[in-house]
Parts: sequence; C-alpha cells; structure tokens
Amino acid sequence: MEFDAVYGLLAKSCGLSDPEYWSLVLIKEGIVTQKEISDQLCLNRQTLNSAFKLLIKKGLIRLEPFQDNQRSKRAILTETGQHFVDETVSKMERLEARAWETLTPEEQESITELTLRFSAALKQALDEEKTNTHSSEDLSSQ
Repeated sequence: MEFDAVYGLLAKSCGLSDPEYWSLVLIKEGIVTQKEISDQLCLNRQTLNSAFKLLIKKGLIRLEPFQDNQRSKRAILTETGQHFVDETVSKMERLEARAWETLTPEEQESITELTLRFSAALKQALDEEKTNTHSSEDLSSQ
C-alpha cells in the first residue's frame, strides 16, 4: 500500500488517475491494446475504457486499427502524449533508479529475491485456497 500511495501521488501530481498513468507507462513499453493493458493492470474493461477516453480527450493517445485486424485497435502516443510521457513517466523512472541506487547491491538482491519469494508464496496460498474451496463445494453438492 505504501508504494501504491507514492505512485498515486505521482499520477495525481501530473493530473492523471492511476489507470491513466499506468496505461501510459504500458503504452510507452509497447503494450498497446486495451485487453493487454487491462490484463496487466488487473482492471476491468469498463474502468480502462474510461481511462482511455480521458487520455484521448487530453490529447495524449489516439486509437488506430491494426492493419491485419480492423476490429482491434492499438493505442498510440500522440506527439503531446510522447512529450508528456518523456516528462512524467521518464522522470519517475529516474527517481526510481535514484532510489534503487541508495541500496547496496546486496540489498537490491535481497529485496528482489524476497519480493519474488513472497509473490510465489502468496500465489501458492491463493491456489491452495481455490483448490480447498472447490473441494468443499464438491462435497457440499453431493
């Protein structure tokens, strides 16, 4: 939650909601469809669609159909959007790098390893919970 609060402040400081900000980050990284972005951010499509409408209204992105699939559209940064991303997202990346560099190489390795271990343990616990819930439902239906 602490990280969410810090990143939320950044999004607000540049006049964006969290979904708008993170959509721009992903578009900058080459993830350009609403489905991909929705999956990456674990956002429902309606929330993401609203964020995209606001980004379009602000002149930061435009949607273009793919050449081989006219029904599917990709988000492209406008010139204004590219400048905005260069100023805001790149600034945050520089701040993250500067903060990362305050850690020793050993601390960097530890935080990475512990974060990966914690994520894996949490995923396993969720999978076990899902399995236990399905087993309980199966027994109760008998």
